[in-house]
Amino acid sequence: MRTEDLTAQEADLLAALRGATAPAHEGLDSAFGSLDLSRREEQARFLAAHAIGLAPLFPVVRHFAETVLGQSIPDYPAMLRADLAELGMDAARLAALPMPDDAARGAPAPDAGATDAGAAGTCYVVAGSRLGMTVIRREGYWGRAHGTPSRYMEDEAGHGLWKALVPWLKAQRAGTLEGQAAVSAARSAFATFAQAFDLAQGAAPAPEGDVRG
Repeated sequence: MRTEDLTAQEADLLAALRGATAPAHEGLDSAFGSLDLSRREEQARFLAAHAIGLAPLFPVVRHFAETVLGQSIPDYPAMLRADLAELGMDAARLAALPMPDDAARGAPAPDAGATDAGAAGTCYVVAGSRLGMTVIRREGYWGRAHGTPSRYMEDEAGHGLWKALVPWLKAQRAGTLEGQAAVSAARSAFATFAQAFDLAQGAAPAPEGDVRG
């Protein structure tokens, strides 16, 4: 076996996920970073994109967090529905995406006690996205400036999920079939959010006077 192959086999899963998804991660950061969140309509697109992308992924993430990491997480889709409603938008009318085939390949039913490692890759993407909210809160956005802070953007509980996930990923080997499944699932999760960003382009909030408190 070549030295580089041995290194790949022995690499921890966190390092493998970071390396394998770096281009997709950078592309998605660039897309969302192009939004001017000081503008109401662009904050609405940001929230709509997250609602579209998170909807098919969240059940996998929540199940993995609870059964593998022993970590409860907030109901982010519910937060997004409430945030969008305050902007006069019905989340049920947004475009819908299916769960990626490899988001939880081989995962058991939701009431089972174990989860396929493919779900770890999905969790990596969703948990990592919460870290970016710290920057958003620091820089500010339309809702906070106008007295209607976003539940989703203000939430800090997601840091607990990331802190629980990192040591778990570091303890896994990238070269196993489970590790490969996690990398594949993470790539699919990034692709789902990229699709969601495009689909949210036409999402528009109601006129400002129609915002619900």
